[in-house]
Amino acid sequence: MPPLRAALRNGSFMRAMLAYGCSVVSEWALWVGVLVYAFDKGGAATAGFASLALLVPAAFAAPAAGAAADGPRPNRVLATVYAVQTLALAAAATAAWLHAPAAVVIALAAVSITCVTFIRPAFAVVVPGLVTTASELTASNVLTGYCDGASVLFGPLIASLLLAVDGAALVFAACAVLTAAGFVLTVLLVRLDLPPAVQPGHAARHGGSTAQLLYNARLLSEQPGSISLLAVLGGQYVLTGALDLLSVIIAVDVLRLGDDGPGYLSAAFGVGAIIGGLASTLIVGRRRLAPAVVVSMVAVGTSLAVLGGVTNHVTVFVLLPVIGVSRTVLDLSGRVLLQRSAPQSALASVFAILEVLAGIGTAIGSILVQVAVAAISVRAAMVLVAAFFILLAAATAKRLGRVDLRADAPVVAIRLLRMLAVFGSLPGPELEGVARAAVPVELPAGTAVVTEGEPGRHYYAIATGEVDVTMDGAYVRTMRRGQGFGEIALLANVARTATVVAKTDVTLLAIERVAFLTAVTGHDASAATAWAVARAFHPDLPETLDDESAA
Repeated sequence: MPPLRAALRNGSFMRAMLAYGCSVVSEWALWVGVLVYAFDKGGAATAGFASLALLVPAAFAAPAAGAAADGPRPNRVLATVYAVQTLALAAAATAAWLHAPAAVVIALAAVSITCVTFIRPAFAVVVPGLVTTASELTASNVLTGYCDGASVLFGPLIASLLLAVDGAALVFAACAVLTAAGFVLTVLLVRLDLPPAVQPGHAARHGGSTAQLLYNARLLSEQPGSISLLAVLGGQYVLTGALDLLSVIIAVDVLRLGDDGPGYLSAAFGVGAIIGGLASTLIVGRRRLAPAVVVSMVAVGTSLAVLGGVTNHVTVFVLLPVIGVSRTVLDLSGRVLLQRSAPQSALASVFAILEVLAGIGTAIGSILVQVAVAAISVRAAMVLVAAFFILLAAATAKRLGRVDLRADAPVVAIRLLRMLAVFGSLPGPELEGVARAAVPVELPAGTAVVTEGEPGRHYYAIATGEVDVTMDGAYVRTMRRGQGFGEIALLANVARTATVVAKTDVTLLAIERVAFLTAVTGHDASAATAWAVARAFHPDLPETLDDESAA
């Protein structure tokens, strides 16, 4: 897969991806460590309390997470959050070793889980600014799926091995090491000048972080089928909350596997998650993703129903991987569909909303299991969760198809154009319109993109590679990704004033003259910026764009 190889060669992107991988492995290991720790302290009731204690702060933090990711430096948000996680986990390990009250250990773990609420929205904003093409963005989604799937296996497996060696304190210490690695990797990204998800001042026009979250939720609700998609993505976390607690109860009370048993059950689920991540390679590039989402929900429900009917070593270790495959395909397909369909000016807030729903869904799953186990049985709890997924699939299938029909937002092109001063102040809808009008152009080294004296028909934004600019045969400068050229001829309605030659193989976004002028001259800040850029190279141009030259 060439896009996958290109993504792997992108050093900045791979640093962000490796940091994310460390984070999700730490997250899964932490959940196992905390729940086993709480179960040892007070049984299923204490484990259930711990599950809710970890989730509630994360849900309340989601509005701030969206606002932070929507800010001017989402890469700094990632580095800061990884640092906070490291400190909290190191403190949790120390508290557990010193036999501090369980509430102290759980509270410190809750700080780390709350940090996860910030990581996913920021990561969703940072990645489109690091990749260079839409195909690389697809590859990044595949790699994210691999990380998520592998974390479900390796996180619990690491936790189980460490629990057997020296208890939960060692698990917390290992998680601290992983998040510290994430911090080191993202510190290298802090100096990058990444494009923001929204233009400066956008959030301020709609109030504080909570008001901004609600405003963007309304924007999303206007998209057909989007509420159903969010319901499915949030609903899948019912499975997470249910399995977190069920793994402990089934391993310790039903199968008698001991304290390290929950980790092995979670690892069995993780084996399926890895397979699901591999299978997603064939799915995420497809035009239609709703069928994969619906089939995955049905598969989760069916497997849980069977497992609820027959719970033994064979069914547990056979069906948990099946559930892992289905949940991973559901999660990745749904997130790609959300990324394609969400308003790009609200992308970080949309993923923050998803974090809120994740907390709610996980809490519902945990509470449902606690109530069912206390009132009826473990098997009844699994059947109830199975029924939830079957009903969710039936209720949302038709509406998810509507999302598929309109999910075509040019995410990478939007983020690239946001890097250019000419387009940086455009409102989200106008910028998306320009991105949709842009046509990718690939040229080999040595090709003249524009020639001095010829008519100007396009503006060009550089996605990859470098170009050399000359005027009257004299070298002027070299331009690269995040820069553009061709605005002078279009703004002033004159012939090309310079020659631009591809110094290396290049990928450009070509924007036709009418689309360029419609967007730029229709927005005062963009027009002023574009004209200032033009006059920086040609001081003899008039101060402003007159009506005749815009025609």
